[in-house]
Order: sequence, then C-alpha cells, then structure tokens
Amino acid sequence: MNQTPLVSVVVLVYNTGDYLLPCLESIAAQSYRNLEVLMIDNGSQDGSGQVCDDFALRDSRFRTIHQENLGIIGGRGTGVSHSRGEYISFVDGDDLLHPEMVRFLLEECLSTTLPVAGCRFIPFYGPVPQPESCPEDFLVLESPAHLDALMHDKRVEYSLCNKLYARNLFDDVPFYSPVVYNEDLYLNWNILQHAGGMAFVDFVGYYYRQHAESTTHRPLQERMLTDQLFVARTILDTARGGPLEASAEAFYYEKLLYLNSMILRQANARDFDSEHKSLKKEIRAGLGRALKNRHLSPAMKLAAMLSCWGGIFYAGLCRLMLTDRR
Repeated sequence: MNQTPLVSVVVLVYNTGDYLLPCLESIAAQSYRNLEVLMIDNGSQDGSGQVCDDFALRDSRFRTIHQENLGIIGGRGTGVSHSRGEYISFVDGDDLLHPEMVRFLLEECLSTTLPVAGCRFIPFYGPVPQPESCPEDFLVLESPAHLDALMHDKRVEYSLCNKLYARNLFDDVPFYSPVVYNEDLYLNWNILQHAGGMAFVDFVGYYYRQHAESTTHRPLQERMLTDQLFVARTILDTARGGPLEASAEAFYYEKLLYLNSMILRQANARDFDSEHKSLKKEIRAGLGRALKNRHLSPAMKLAAMLSCWGGIFYAGLCRLMLTDRR
C-alpha cells in the first residue's frame, strides 16, 4: 500500500455560520497534506455554501458538493460516494481538529494494518481549546474488544468523527441508518463488524463544538427515545449467542437506565409518562439478571435499584450517575 495514501475528509455543512471557516482552516492546517476535502453543502441557507466555494478557490484540495438537505447520514453518504481516498474521515462543519489528528490516526492504521483508528474527542464551549501534546503510545483493540469498547469505553465514543476508516470497509456496509438519533452508533456497530479490530490513539484529536443549535441541546422528543432503544436492541440481537452477549446485555440495560433518566430530567416529564412506565417496567423485569452481570458497573447497579425504589430522589441522583454518549 502507498505509504502516503490519499485521505478523504468528508465535511458535513448545514447553516454553520461563523463556525465554518475555523473548521475548514483546522482541516487545511493538518500536518498530513495528502488530503481531498469534500465539503457537502447540505442545503444551507445562511451563506455557508458560498464560504465553501470561496475556500475551494484558496486550496485546491477542497471541493464543494451542493445538494438538498438529505440529513446527516444522507450528507455523509454523498461524501463517501464521491470520495477517492484510501481512507475516509468525517468532520461536522462547526467542529475543529487537532493539527496532527489525521497523521496520527493514519500512522496507526498503517503500522498495525488495522482498518480503523480512533482518538478521544472533547466538547468545548467558547474559546478554542489549546492542542494537547502528542501521544506516546496507542492501544490495539483486537476483535471483539473493539466492539466491546464501542459499547463501554467512553474514550472511543460512538461518533464517526473521531475515527479514520479504510475506504474498503464501506464496500460491504451500506451508508444507511434507519434512525435519526444514535445513527453514528448504529453505523459504527455495523462497520466494525467487518474490521478485525481498531487502533486507539490516546489523545484529544477532535473538538466537538457545543452551542445552542447542537443536536445534544435539542428538547427531548419521542423519537430520541425510540431511536436509541432500537439501536440498543439491534446491538443486543446481533450479539446473542456470541462472546459479547453479556456485555451487550449490560449495554442494553444501561441504555434503559439512561433513557429513563432523560425523561426524569425534563420539565415536561409527564408528557412522556407512557414511555417512562414502559422503561421502568423493563428495568424492573431485568433487575435480577442485571445485578449479576459483571459488565454492568456498580454505579449502574445502584442506579437500577434506585430507579425501581428511589422515588423522587432518583430524578436528582441520576443526573450525577448517568452521562451522555454521542
């Protein structure tokens, strides 16, 4: 394989405003230079498409694809179908990259011969974070440890954006998701089934901008609950009868607890009363098995018991014990 392979960077752009230019500049500043950058203007109406066109005139590695709004998966899928690189990475148009991110991830893919490499990402507000120092080592997660890490290791994250993928992985996996929420987890679970493992570089390479329009700040909707539960059930069904069955059961049960906590955090929790009752019924039915599952942390087991019997105190306590995964 070419030791300086072309890397395709797919940038999803939709009404990103003043955040878009810093994002594109952070990609242009990558120390690894052999890039093609596909800016997918997903029906923007705020001038973001023109920013992309102007940037493409400045840097020949960048090109814009204008299209109607096809959603997150549809936009990224367009990028994959137009890409020419041996490796593909994904960036949202309001986020930032560490200047060494692509280089580090590509080096680990090449040195380990694994088709996926990932790094940590952090959310940030306001001022741009200062890049941290270069990592000294990396982890090799051989199959099925990489799938277990996707479920339970919060450094690995569900996101497509903190990873680099060999392009041939997408030859076997349609770039499609039946869900709108947790779509990255759904896609990663399917993609990583075809990978013999992944490398993990333990440094922050991706900076996830938080602002009022971020998807994680949107009010709770019924589909947020049903989509996430669908993905968790899909993972559990896939893992049945295999070495990850107990781990997937723990993951599914933790998702029940998390979704229940999402409802309890809402000011309008009564609007989701039927969903809350359904989740609580399933949590209670699976409690005995969950308490015996070594993959479920002590904090989650305590949260499960409090969910069943904690009454009004649980709504406050769950905010401390349960964290979001994107």
